Amino acid sequence: MGTMARSALTTVYTRGVKPVIFRMHPDRVHDDMITYGSWAQRVTPVVAAAEALLAYEHPALVTEAYGLALRNPLGLGAGLDKNVAIPGILQATGFGFLTFGSVTSRVCDGNPRPWFHRLPAEESLVVHVGLANGGVERVAARLRDLAAHGSPRYTALPFTISIARTNDGLTGDVAEGVEDYVTSVRALDGLSPLIELNISCPNTMVGEAFTSPEALDRLLTAVDAAAPSQRIVLKMPSDKPWEAFRDLVDVALDHRVDGLTLANLRKDRDTVTMDPAVKGNLSGRPVRDLSTELVRRTYLHAGDRLTLAGLGGVFDGRHAYDKITAGATLVELVSGLIFRGPAVVGTIARELVALAQADGFDRVQDAVGSRADVPAALPS
Repeated sequence: MGTMARSALTTVYTRGVKPVIFRMHPDRVHDDMITYGSWAQRVTPVVAAAEALLAYEHPALVTEAYGLALRNPLGLGAGLDKNVAIPGILQATGFGFLTFGSVTSRVCDGNPRPWFHRLPAEESLVVHVGLANGGVERVAARLRDLAAHGSPRYTALPFTISIARTNDGLTGDVAEGVEDYVTSVRALDGLSPLIELNISCPNTMVGEAFTSPEALDRLLTAVDAAAPSQRIVLKMPSDKPWEAFRDLVDVALDHRVDGLTLANLRKDRDTVTMDPAVKGNLSGRPVRDLSTELVRRTYLHAGDRLTLAGLGGVFDGRHAYDKITAGATLVELVSGLIFRGPAVVGTIARELVALAQADGFDRVQDAVGSRADVPAALPS
């Protein structure tokens, strides 16, 4: 029943819903999704019914990461739900975990709109949000409220809060940036299983200030001293040469970092055809091979000392499986929901089981790193 329902829903989305919403501005679509989703998730039977149709459950999908037992290795990447507005809706799609944010220490208006631009032929979304969010205090209050009064369905799924440096006119030097991150870390202490430090958002006034080894070491030293109760994950840039990227990995290994998310938006836009006047960086397919190759090289370099999550251009089971066999324990997606629809998570989960079993693995997690010694094609 579930497979037939997901197939039917995918057809409805790609042939009916997607053509309609793709005629609307993506900023409006995103805002409407948050608004209507926050209303819809209050109807618990509807959310439960949606999850029954969309999610795919199988023992081979259960994944152990960060001391957690996840129902599958598929997670929502940061950026879709900045302020933890629609956890019930997102859980219903069948994810094994969710990432909210990125959130900043101060309320952040983000960059001037428009924030999004579609490249349908490239299966990419150009993103120029600039970390717009309601601030860490609002998110912390939301998490406390959900823990105290929310539906158990909203809080049952493991989740990560992604933290970034505030993007506003008060941004200062590296010391100010360190304090900005640490303020958020302290405000969120104990409110989530994981904290992701997003050091790689390219759409900000000061750029990626913590993607040099020296600055990253200062940041992680301060986070170590703050001693949050959560595990720490770094969200890494996508466009660094391997040698420079490896240096950042080595800094992470010297600190209390448990995992890496690979990787953020792609800054190189020469790979796509688009209006140069459009501001922003690339998600989706243009990031796919790049992120998979970073996963592979990082896995070979760091081994099991870091838990890797592959992010970028995951639209089907093969894309996810390629990241897993390259060394990713977890796989995240955002653009896949936009281009394939809400049934994509359950579809990928089912395809992962088939791919792993075809390779002789009893569990999907057993395939992690199984092809890490095979170089991928050069990222395009």
